[in-house]
Amino acid sequence: MRLHFWAMREAGLPELSPSFVDYYVRFIGHFVRVYETTAPMFARDSYRWSADPANIQRYIANGNVMSDVLGLTFGGATEQIPQDESEDFDWPYYEYVE
Repeated sequence: MRLHFWAMREAGLPELSPSFVDYYVRFIGHFVRVYETTAPMFARDSYRWSADPANIQRYIANGNVMSDVLGLTFGGATEQIPQDESEDFDWPYYEYVE
């Protein structure tokens, strides 16, 4: 998800169409469930991650490895996102406005 959102930012979509960005983050949040049922709650955090150039630089410097999430337990991961996001089981099916 992080790479999707990074590419979207690189293409300038947040400035061109904020409504598309809202749709796309929710779209990814919906379909990522096919691969990992708990992943949707992390879509918004992945979008926020992609906004920080330091995260991108660290990713590239680490050989394109996201060492901050490798080996992280589910509990550890949920502690890193806002509580309202970890408990929000209706998202991405309602309109989300950041």
